[in-house]
Amino acid sequence: MSKQKYIFRFKLIVSGILIWEAIFWVLYFLLINAFGLFSESSVGEKLAYKTPSVLGLLFFLLPIVGVFLYNIIQNNRMAENATASVARSYLRPVSSMSAFMKYFFFRNAFVFLVIAMAQPVFGTKKVAGTNESLELVVALDISNSMNAQDISEDFSRLDISKRAIKQLINSLHGEKLGICLFANSAYVQLPITNDYGAAKLFIDDIETNMISSQGTNIDAALRVSMGMFSKQKTTKGIILITDGENHENSPNQTLKDIQKEQIQLSVLGIGTKKGGLVPKDPNRPEMGYKTDARGKKVLSKLNEKFIRSIAQKGGGKASVTSNEFPNLSTLLTEISQMKRTKIDNLEFDIKQERFRVPLMISIVFWILFLLWSRQYVGFFDKLIRK
Repeated sequence: MSKQKYIFRFKLIVSGILIWEAIFWVLYFLLINAFGLFSESSVGEKLAYKTPSVLGLLFFLLPIVGVFLYNIIQNNRMAENATASVARSYLRPVSSMSAFMKYFFFRNAFVFLVIAMAQPVFGTKKVAGTNESLELVVALDISNSMNAQDISEDFSRLDISKRAIKQLINSLHGEKLGICLFANSAYVQLPITNDYGAAKLFIDDIETNMISSQGTNIDAALRVSMGMFSKQKTTKGIILITDGENHENSPNQTLKDIQKEQIQLSVLGIGTKKGGLVPKDPNRPEMGYKTDARGKKVLSKLNEKFIRSIAQKGGGKASVTSNEFPNLSTLLTEISQMKRTKIDNLEFDIKQERFRVPLMISIVFWILFLLWSRQYVGFFDKLIRK
């Protein structure tokens, strides 16, 4: 009795694998080239992959082919070494075509699944959406009293304030930000922007000597901050950071105007009730501390009552910190709860995702593989053996 029906036609199967791989990849590269993957066309009309690194999984085709061919070799060796009676009792007839088709379906299902996971995109489409807009201005006190080191021996109130602002920036998600600096006068250091990287660079450069006219004019700070907002119909908020030492005009009228303009106000107090001495030059501690007209060292204390009064009159909320690593959870909660202006009827151009096409092809091949395999339904496998 011939043992050929128990032996796969190895060379024929290998030839089929090589021919199909050549045909598949030539067609695939011609297709993606037609869609502009290798061209210099515009981004909107160019095929691309959102996660191209996933395509590296295609190299697993080599071990898949290796395992498939190894099993065929093992089966053929067993059939060749077996006697006719053993082959008849323990082996079953094989079909080279059936084996190749199982590999064919499994291989194609795997390849198209990897392509789908790489998330191909091609072309653009317009999508209607709603945008929530918020503009924030940080008004930072840079008067000499902010050089006091009552919170920490290593950091001044200004250092801690700058750290708090950076922490605030790290929590923003698309909100526009501007910075106003004030002492006896106020000026715009950074106009309203959503460039957070630039904002951090500006913050690093802030020093108390940036304004020669010393004092703490909160009224001027609030006025300048109000003038920084755009004319657009957006939600607007001011974050005032100060130690609360106010030496100039009362900001009562400005606070009324803030409520009238529906600008949301938050005040962050920096310092301790115990207070600290104010150095003459923060960069040269050996020069000692500032003194008053009687020669007594100036002691600067956090004016919490004044800070909470400003927030109340402006219709906002106040929080104070005496920690060198400020906990801004209260302030961040206030910002997140600010009523955002919703701008409707916006149209966005987004890339068209095309992963569904290779995914559907992959699913079809998986189903065909399952139907062809004897251990599953084996429907097609039975048909080919009839």
